[in-house]
Amino acid sequence: MPKQIEDVKNKLFHSAKMILETEGYAALSMRKVARACSIAVGTVYNYVQNKDELVAQVIMEDWVAALERMAGTAKECTSIADGMCGIYRVLMTFVEEYQDVWTQYSQAGGSSNVIASHHMMLRGQIAAQIQKIFERFEAAELDRFTPLLAELVLVAVMQPDMDENLVRDFTERLL
Repeated sequence: MPKQIEDVKNKLFHSAKMILETEGYAALSMRKVARACSIAVGTVYNYVQNKDELVAQVIMEDWVAALERMAGTAKECTSIADGMCGIYRVLMTFVEEYQDVWTQYSQAGGSSNVIASHHMMLRGQIAAQIQKIFERFEAAELDRFTPLLAELVLVAVMQPDMDENLVRDFTERLL
């Protein structure tokens, strides 16, 4: 009778995340994850097709949590600028956690098409959070700017010369 392992999927993703955090993208392999979970490597392939899908699942779990924090910011902010800064902080935390993974993925020959399509998805999800802020402050006339503002916040978290204060100043002056 085959060995029954409780909660294999969560163990796989948790082990993959630990390897990513401690050793980086280059060190992650399906075999290493299987070893960390004390399962056969074939079992890993029952849950994901390859290393990149495994990494994407790990990141997605944290992204969903980040979106939930952004939604909380949209509900609790005291001004539009406060909400934009809250979104910036959530994004900054997320980017700081995964910056090395993305860099190593790109260096390993990761697909720029995959990155571009994910960027558009992220921008749309961030724009939806910004729209919630506009709704909260009855600023629906600004809705058409949400994709642009989402892109600006994404750019700001990736640039060392841009910070939360710049986001706040921009928002307060222009909105």
